[in-house]
Amino acid sequence: MNEIQELKDFLDESYMSEVLHSLNTIPWKLDMQKNVLTTNLSFIDPKYTNGTLLHKQSFEELTQSIVPSFREEVLEIYRKIRNGMANRASFQMPVHINEYHEALWTETNLIAKKHNRKGEATIVVGATTIIQERKAAETAMIEARRKAEQANLIKTNFLANMTHEFRTPLNSILGFSTIMAHSETIEERMQCLGAVQTSGKLLLQIIDDVIELSKLESNEVELHRNLLDINELLKKVVEEAKPMRKPDVEMAYHNTEANIILHGDEQKISLVLKQILDNSCKYTEHGHIDVYCHKSSEHAVITVKDTGAGMSQDSVRHIFDRFYKGDSFVPGTGLGMSVVKGLVTLWNGTIKVDSEQHVGTSITFTIPLHASFYQNRTQREFTHGTPLSVL
Repeated sequence: MNEIQELKDFLDESYMSEVLHSLNTIPWKLDMQKNVLTTNLSFIDPKYTNGTLLHKQSFEELTQSIVPSFREEVLEIYRKIRNGMANRASFQMPVHINEYHEALWTETNLIAKKHNRKGEATIVVGATTIIQERKAAETAMIEARRKAEQANLIKTNFLANMTHEFRTPLNSILGFSTIMAHSETIEERMQCLGAVQTSGKLLLQIIDDVIELSKLESNEVELHRNLLDINELLKKVVEEAKPMRKPDVEMAYHNTEANIILHGDEQKISLVLKQILDNSCKYTEHGHIDVYCHKSSEHAVITVKDTGAGMSQDSVRHIFDRFYKGDSFVPGTGLGMSVVKGLVTLWNGTIKVDSEQHVGTSITFTIPLHASFYQNRTQREFTHGTPLSVL
């Protein structure tokens, strides 16, 4: 007796209403002869819509709530069900069921309940479930898979790129070492030794770039905040960079404003300027490379101008992308400017690139003058691209 009562309770409309309400499911009946859809208003969650927007509506009125790109698909299903070509259907579509909400994803399952003598459906019953959360989860899963595939592609590109970049200086070191071992004159040995040193520095730069970028992306970079004279630091870096320039290129630091004192990390500032100068030296065959510095109210503003090959606007947009190289024949990993962007962002500065092909490039970055800019910013999440930790 208790089992029968439990079954009756289960079939009780109020109980079923609660079940369907928890599933955001709306049962309905469509009379195709009268062209009227009927639904039990108690099943409709007011969170999503007022029941009167669905109850006693014609099929044509209901289709107006469907996102236009899905209407033809639904109309085709409707024609097949009405003409007896199909008895069941299941489909998903976004609909506007409330003027105050954006389109919500729904899933509809239906069956033709009654037919006339011609085999045409007269009564169709079904249920529509709001699946917005499920769609959001599916979208998140697709995005996660896309990012995983992108990370895998980046790993593949990284390994291919690094293999090439490491082999070039290593082959040079091994080759010139062999030649030097068999050289009979001091002049030949000194030339070979110079080539070995150049390749060794290039190899060290590649390793440093990878390590620095990896630290940035894993939040392991700590900024030191020491008082320093930025003019003296920039002048020193420019002098150290002069050997990198081409024979027909002049390089100079222009001290436009004396006594610019700031709180900063000498090593990181030097690294940023060296990376920018390294790029300028690679792409500047003739003319000059000039470094300027002036003080704004809150920042030191450093500008590097060159008369190099310049860049297209597309290259300017991608200059801070990892592995991006404007010229694939120019040595380098394409990581240097990613490091520059990360460090400038880390100390709460800005960086801007202006360039014109066959004219030259100007890169300007800023450094905060006061220690207050660094408060609670010794480490900051760096989100430029996929972390190298996945590699």
